[in-house]
Amino acid sequence: MKTRRQLLAAMLSTGLAVVLPAGAASKKRKRKVPATRPGHASELPTVAWVKGNRFKVGRKTYVLDDSTEVVVNGEEAGVEALKPGMQVMVSSRLGKLGDGVEDSEYRATRVVARRDNQLEKKAQERARKQRERLKAQSQRRSLNGKK
Repeated sequence: MKTRRQLLAAMLSTGLAVVLPAGAASKKRKRKVPATRPGHASELPTVAWVKGNRFKVGRKTYVLDDSTEVVVNGEEAGVEALKPGMQVMVSSRLGKLGDGVEDSEYRATRVVARRDNQLEKKAQERARKQRERLKAQSQRRSLNGKK
């Protein structure tokens, strides 16, 4: 009887020893990774076109109705305030199912847009910094090659 208890205790302790490290490893896999690189502004998708009460962002076409809340630069606005090139965050639900993302139609429930997004200015600044880095690298390589 005593040996059965010892055997059971030994089996349980080894079973727990195997289960605990596996559980610890699974927590590492569930770590959330930010959508953008640290230190960079989040690049939201932009409005491609606006026609009547419809607008396109990325591959999705959204439809605005009377219950849709549109906020541009922190103030409530209408669909006429949305312009191509504006950065937007859209909350939506599926309106009409199509063959794919492009063919489906989504009903926008909330649209938050930024009018002055300066995407072109940010892209030019990134390109300038990249050119400076490449120039500095080539100078270092040429100095190392001359030694």
